[in-house]
Amino acid sequence: MSVDLEATVARPISLAEVVTAARATLAELLGMTTTPELIIVTDRRYEQGRRVDSGRRLDAAELRATTIGDRIDRTPDGMPGAIHLEVDVAGFEDSVWLLVIDHEPETDTGPEAVFSPYRTCVGVVVALAMALAVTDLTGGQFTDDQIRLLRPGHSDPRQVVTATRLPPEPGDFAERCERYLRQFAHLRGWPRDVSMRP
Repeated sequence: MSVDLEATVARPISLAEVVTAARATLAELLGMTTTPELIIVTDRRYEQGRRVDSGRRLDAAELRATTIGDRIDRTPDGMPGAIHLEVDVAGFEDSVWLLVIDHEPETDTGPEAVFSPYRTCVGVVVALAMALAVTDLTGGQFTDDQIRLLRPGHSDPRQVVTATRLPPEPGDFAERCERYLRQFAHLRGWPRDVSMRP
């Protein structure tokens, strides 16, 4: 089962803006005042599904200087241009793969950010918050065709947050992520794993 959450990036935004907005969206969804740091990593490599290079964390200056939403040149063989990053959740082993791909001239919607989480409650909720934040910041379109938290047609990020946010209650971050996803009975307890704590 693929679990991508997507956001069209209607205007360029910095990764610093994305991280700040995603943490605020996480706090709102989970009814919390603070959430773990989200760490953007580049140059991470895998071979046969195993991590062989942990990559490099982008520092604050790089987060401010690096934007997504600008047009990306096609590859020499004519394929759509793309940027590959990973988002780690501080204090957890959970991550979200971030692929920013530019299908232009096939579409006229601008680049698309695709968030593919580890299949844990923490990973899925972080990916959701990031996709909603990017959509809200840029005026793009939110797409959840694969997990389907809500019925089709819920593409407004504020509407999704308002309809699904938890009330403030006790619980740590992982517990709140699990509680958030368990409100969707049609997921039938998916994902089974709450997190990949170290």
